[in-house]
Amino acid sequence: GAVPEDPDSDGRYEDVNGNGRVDYDDVVLLFEKIDSDAVRLNPAAYDFNDNGRIDFDDVVELYEEI
Repeated sequence: GAVPEDPDSDGRYEDVNGNGRVDYDDVVLLFEKIDSDAVRLNPAAYDFNDNGRIDFDDVVELYEEI
């Protein structure tokens, strides 16, 4: 029931699972949900590499942030 959060107020939801911290579980969840409407319909929130689209490079970029 938790919602994604933006812990550093940069407009991106690094805390994908909304548990209050950015960790490996967020990377796994983004990987699992990358094709979901929740992610695809919110590209600004999940485009971690700023290439204008949601793709697996965003998962890698989030991983590198943790």
